[in-house]
Amino acid sequence: MCNFSIEYPKPKDEMVMQLKKAVEAQADGVFNGDTSAGEFSFSARGFDLAGGYCISGDVIEVSVFKKPWLLSCKKIEAEIRKYLDLAER
Repeated sequence: MCNFSIEYPKPKDEMVMQLKKAVEAQADGVFNGDTSAGEFSFSARGFDLAGGYCISGDVIEVSVFKKPWLLSCKKIEAEIRKYLDLAER
């Protein structure tokens, strides 16, 4: 399991919409959530990922509870941070 926090001072509604689109574009992508909390799951490159998030102020708490054992938590966090940086533009 992976747990990490991301500071995100931008509007949360736009971020959630973009994350929903990105997750649902993946194979078996499911996103259920809003600007306070949610869950996601999808398949990428033959691997299943699943987790959830909770937003409190400008902090997003992310928990990934299903991932391939070869994929590190640091890599997942880096990919999410990279995506959020792109979403800001």
